[in-house]
Amino acid sequence: MHINKRQSTLLGVSLIVVGLVWWLHLGWLILPGILAVGGYMAYQQRRQMGRVAEAVQIGLWGVGLALLFLLHFSLAGILLLAGASILLRGREDQADGYIQNALAQFGRRSSRTARPVPTQHVPIATQQPSAPLTPANPRPSNVETPAVGETTRLRD
Repeated sequence: MHINKRQSTLLGVSLIVVGLVWWLHLGWLILPGILAVGGYMAYQQRRQMGRVAEAVQIGLWGVGLALLFLLHFSLAGILLLAGASILLRGREDQADGYIQNALAQFGRRSSRTARPVPTQHVPIATQQPSAPLTPANPRPSNVETPAVGETTRLRD
């Protein structure tokens, strides 16, 4: 059996998550997690196949059932989810646009920290310009120039 990089990454992350769930006694999160991840993966798969309406309905039911299990699953929740599914019929393309916009914003938020800091390129001269032989702006003779004497070094 040949395991590619994506499969091995998925397997490693899954084992870490199962270990954390077991260690922290969070078994009640397993079914909602499977439903939410399954709904997202089915949404992405159907969308890539070009079945946008089916993708939105599967994603709605997967994530909706996950939320219902987290909120102690009730008949009223199933009725609300079914009603939302019926109201969404015929508007799946518009809903898909909203979903893609939200996913893009989430992706931009997480990638903001990874952006490189812009830098400024400054040219570096390897030779100093030669000094003019005559001063370009000679000082008038009535302006005093400061007298500089020897520097005396103070010792401790």
